[in-house]
Amino acid sequence: MSTPERDYCYFIDHRKYNRNVGCRRHDNLYGINGGGGERDRWRADMEFYRHMKANGDPMALPSLLACLAFGWFCWNYHPGKGLWRGQLLRRFAKAPK
Repeated sequence: MSTPERDYCYFIDHRKYNRNVGCRRHDNLYGINGGGGERDRWRADMEFYRHMKANGDPMALPSLLACLAFGWFCWNYHPGKGLWRGQLLRRFAKAPK
């Protein structure tokens, strides 16, 4: 019995245009490694976009825009900037009860 392949793409079909590889690489470049600064996020997002574009994916630009906007609010690190001082999702998970 083989282990099923993990779906890294949450909002688009991972089986088309080799998307799952691009989403996994994006997670490995930024998300799984704990994030980083604005430049780290930008590099990971642009690598994701280039991968999708190279595979002829028509969702490359919309995915980049969504990734930039959604990622900035939910996964980027912003030290010393009020609410956005860390990963938003991590903050909710560790919020005091």
